[in-house]
Amino acid sequence: MEEAQKINELDKISVRFSQFIIAVNGALIAYSMKQIEGEKLTLSLIPLGLAILFWGFSFYSGISSIRRIISTRIIQIFKERERKKNPTGLEALRMINQKFESVGAAAEGHHKRMFYFLYIGSILFIGWQVLEMYLITFPVK
Repeated sequence: MEEAQKINELDKISVRFSQFIIAVNGALIAYSMKQIEGEKLTLSLIPLGLAILFWGFSFYSGISSIRRIISTRIIQIFKERERKKNPTGLEALRMINQKFESVGAAAEGHHKRMFYFLYIGSILFIGWQVLEMYLITFPVK
């Protein structure tokens, strides 16, 4: 039971960290939207628009990751109940284990994509800032 408690604690830490990254994405989106408030639509805003889009993907991936982690915990509860109820039911336990592994893999994939999209959005935002500085320094006529 000690190992299960350790796994549960790691899941809690992972969920808290994902919640933090989700909040960061929300703040980045809000900040970016505030930066262009009242601006005219121009081609130079494309990198910023893409950055906001990728931060939105990161936000979604973070939420999906948390949902999958919660699902794995629910599957574990069913697994423990099945093991206690029917200790010789190997087929049911095998099916539950397969589901647990597939949901866990999906959670890990969403977690990785959350960071991938966050990084891409950040690079695009920095690119937009550099482009804006260039356009201020060397205005297009």
